[in-house]
Amino acid sequence: MNQDKFVQAQYSEQAVLEYQGNPLIEALPPILSEENAAVAMANFPEVPSDEERQKPKEIRLHSIDRLNRLVQPLPIYLELESVVSTVIRSGYVGRNPMSTQTWRHLYGLSAQRGIVTEFVSTASSFSLVGLSGIGKSTMLNSILKLYPQTIRHQKYRNTEFIHTQITYLKLDCPHDGSLSGLCRAFFRAVDKALGQDRYTPQLKSKASVPELIQKMEQVASTYFIGALFIDELQHLNAAKTGGKENMLNFFVNMINSIGIPVAFIGTNSMVNLFSDVMRNARRASGLGKYEFEQPKENDPIWNLLLDAIWRYQWVKQPQALDAVMRKKLYELTQGVTDFLAKLMILSQRHAIQTGKETLTTDLLSDIANTKMALLKPAISALRSGDPRQMKKFEDLLPTDEQLKAMMEPTDEEITLARLAVLSKVQPTPLPQKSSTKTASETQKLASQQTPIQITPEAIHLAQQTDPIEAMQKAGWLLQDPFEFSPTYQKSS
Repeated sequence: MNQDKFVQAQYSEQAVLEYQGNPLIEALPPILSEENAAVAMANFPEVPSDEERQKPKEIRLHSIDRLNRLVQPLPIYLELESVVSTVIRSGYVGRNPMSTQTWRHLYGLSAQRGIVTEFVSTASSFSLVGLSGIGKSTMLNSILKLYPQTIRHQKYRNTEFIHTQITYLKLDCPHDGSLSGLCRAFFRAVDKALGQDRYTPQLKSKASVPELIQKMEQVASTYFIGALFIDELQHLNAAKTGGKENMLNFFVNMINSIGIPVAFIGTNSMVNLFSDVMRNARRASGLGKYEFEQPKENDPIWNLLLDAIWRYQWVKQPQALDAVMRKKLYELTQGVTDFLAKLMILSQRHAIQTGKETLTTDLLSDIANTKMALLKPAISALRSGDPRQMKKFEDLLPTDEQLKAMMEPTDEEITLARLAVLSKVQPTPLPQKSSTKTASETQKLASQQTPIQITPEAIHLAQQTDPIEAMQKAGWLLQDPFEFSPTYQKSS
C-alpha cells in the first residue's frame, strides 16, 4: 500500500452501508481479510543463505541487525487489526464532512461559544495491555502501517473537497505523566504527519494546559484525525496529584465532544488507572480490553515465533531447533519477544567474534548470565509464577540506557579475540645485507672493484722523513678548514 507522506485520495464504495457517502472512510484502504492482513503486517527480512554465512565476520556482524526488523504476526495481531479498522471507520461515521451538521459542530468547537449542536459521537475506544517487551508497540506499528497516515483530498464525486486528512496519530505518554507533555507530543506528531514544522514552533514555552488543550482540539478537528493511540500509558502512575484524573478526563472529552477514538496501550499496571473512575473504565473498554499474553512454553504461538526467528542464523555452523533448544530458549526469556530477540543477537555476535561459530545451550546460558544479567531479576520473577513476584516485573526492568549499553560488545573473550587478530599484524622488516661472505663471494666482489692507482708523487711523499709536512708543502693538505668558503675567499 502507498506509504508516501501525502497520498492522493482515491474513493471506493465500502461494503458497510454506514460507510458509504463519507469521503474520509472511502479514501481508506479496503477492509482486509485475515489472510491479506497477515501478509501485509508480516516483515520477514532475507533469510541468511549458506553463502552468506561464509562471508567475513565483519559483514555478518552487520547482517545480524536484520533480526530487529523481523515481524512474525501472531493471532492477536489479526484480532487487533480488525479492532483498529473498526475504530477508525466507525469514528468517522459521526464526522462526515459532507454533512452540514458536522461543520456546524466544528464551528461551535472553534468559536467556543457553547453552541448546542445535534452532534452524536460515534467514537469508541479499546485498551491493550501486556508485559514490557512482549511486542505491543511492534504489533501496533505493524497495523498502523496498513494505513496512509496523511491523505490529501481535492474533489469528491464531482464536488470540490480540498482537505488534508490525518488517519491516525500515535503518541507516547510522557514519563512524568503530565497533560502538558502529552499535548506537546501531540503537536510534534501532527507536524511529523504533515511533514512540516507548522505547530510546534508556535507553542509558547509557558502556555497553560487549557490553552494547549484548546489548540489541540482545534487541530484534531481541522485534520479529521481518525484515532489517537496513546502508548506507554502506565506512565500516568507517576503523575502528580490530580494529573491522572485530568488526563483521563481529557481522553473522555476527546471521545465524547470531538468524536475522536482513543486507544490506550500500556503494561498490566495500566489497568489500575481505570478502576478509580467507572466512566473511564467503561470508555477504556469500549470495544474491549485486549491482553497480549505471555505465552507458555508449549504454546503453539511461542513455537511459531521460535520457528521464525531461528531461521536467522549467521554463524557458520547453524544448529537445528530441537526440543532441548526450545526449552532453553523459553527458560532464558520466559516468552518475552524482546528478550528473545536480544538473546539471539547477542549470542550470535559472541559466537562470530570469538570464532565459536555455532549456537549451543551453554553459550545461550552464558550470554544470559553475563550480557543479559540486568534482565535476570525480571525473568526470575516471571519464572516463579508467583503473582506477588510477577507484579514487581516492571520495577525490576533496567532503564532504556542500561538496555542500550547491554547490547554493546564488551566481553573479555571478544577483546582477547581481537588482540589475537592484532598480534598477527606486524611491521614488515627491511631486507638485511649479510655481513658474512664466503671466500668465493669476497673474491668475486674484489674482481668487480676498480683497482686503486698510486702515483709516483704519492710514493715520493710517503717516503719522506715527515710525510705530513711534505704533503702540506705539496698542497695535498688544507692549511685552513674554510679556505674553500666563498666568504673566506672574499675576506682574504
